[in-house]
Amino acid sequence: MFRDLDIGQSALLTDIAMCINYYRLFTPGVYCCVHATVELDDGTRFCPGIIMQVNHGPLKQCDPDPSYTFFKGPPNFVLDVFPEEGLLEYEHRRECFERAQVREYVAVRLTDPVEWIWNRLIDAQFSVIEAADNELIMSAALPGLWMPSYAMKHQNWWAIMAAIARGVSRVGHHEFMDTICKGGRYRTEGEIRQTLDDYHSGRMGQNA
Repeated sequence: MFRDLDIGQSALLTDIAMCINYYRLFTPGVYCCVHATVELDDGTRFCPGIIMQVNHGPLKQCDPDPSYTFFKGPPNFVLDVFPEEGLLEYEHRRECFERAQVREYVAVRLTDPVEWIWNRLIDAQFSVIEAADNELIMSAALPGLWMPSYAMKHQNWWAIMAAIARGVSRVGHHEFMDTICKGGRYRTEGEIRQTLDDYHSGRMGQNA
């Protein structure tokens, strides 16, 4: 369930968590937790590096248990850091998170430059999202979370946070926040369905 990290992996996880938590500061109503235990719907438990979960509205997928000691259900976004030597437990985690319908699962390897596998749920199955060095990865699970590929590879956290500041100013993030803050109020059922479809299809994350 819990993977021990060496100093290098822990430092990398801390830096990535800093950037993702920077996104959270623009996104009230979303939890960002490091090494929080998650119990999936089939009872499987993990303690991922980072989880992000929507806490209000129709996109919410999991809840803290009554004692607030773990989350129950699939988070919207999960990230794990792995050592340079290999992706121990990655396939098992990926399979479990896919089955539970986690929207995105990212596995980051402590290499030089940094490598990652960005899995996105498309038609109930994970697909790997590729990005060239001059491109952004635009999260579908967390619209407005923009990660420049080159900056990720070379651990340029300032460039990543600058991209996030741009991402959260765009239409997709505003639509995402509308589902959290208003929860569908003042919208017709058709408009709500369209918003949910945009999120699950990944279109919301691409709306710039």
